[in-house]
Amino acid sequence: MNYSVTIKGVEMPVCVSLKKMKQVRLKIFPTGEIKLSAPIGTPDEWIAEYLVNKANWIEEKLDLFVQTRAIEKEEHFVSGASTRILGRQLTIQVHSAKRKQVAIEDNELHIYTPESDQQKIDKQVNNWWQQAARIYYQGMIDRLYPIIEKHGIEKPTVCVKKMSTLWGSCSRENKKVNLNFYLYKASVPCVEYVILHELAHFLYPYHNKDFYDFITIHMPDWQERKRQLDYEFVLGI
Repeated sequence: MNYSVTIKGVEMPVCVSLKKMKQVRLKIFPTGEIKLSAPIGTPDEWIAEYLVNKANWIEEKLDLFVQTRAIEKEEHFVSGASTRILGRQLTIQVHSAKRKQVAIEDNELHIYTPESDQQKIDKQVNNWWQQAARIYYQGMIDRLYPIIEKHGIEKPTVCVKKMSTLWGSCSRENKKVNLNFYLYKASVPCVEYVILHELAHFLYPYHNKDFYDFITIHMPDWQERKRQLDYEFVLGI
């Protein structure tokens, strides 16, 4: 069955996938792409009605994308463009130099490079971003770890990945927390929320009452942080 939702009189396609999950997940992307994941066995009629009920919400999200173009995923790192790091809006400046270096100074991201090929410059910044994000995430895990350490949980390591639909995930078996490459754009309180969320899964695998009670005890304002993250549209996920 082909799914769609009417936004401002226009039929927009919705990519629907059925997975082993307990809750429906609806995601809107800066490109205008709409994806819905639902538990296996969810009736077509229920999905169609759900999309109708969510039409106003989808429209609001798409409108906000138009208002927040500056913080979408960059196509290329070029002088004059902008990006975000830990909630700070930074202007990109590319400098010709003998040695590769990336540095943040005031409200600017300076890229020093001997490269002239844009793809190589992008790769340089992506490599730096990957390492900087991993170091920052691991530092925050180290700080929050005592919350679960007292329950006998071994400290997890962090892996940075470019994810298309999640801010983070965890592998209880491998003692690893996977965090989105682009989460490094979000504000510090939002990053802290995502990491606590994933650490809590080492105690509570499912999003049940016990899980959310645990989150609330250790981060009473988590819902506001989640709301801010939803509206940051760092990558539209």
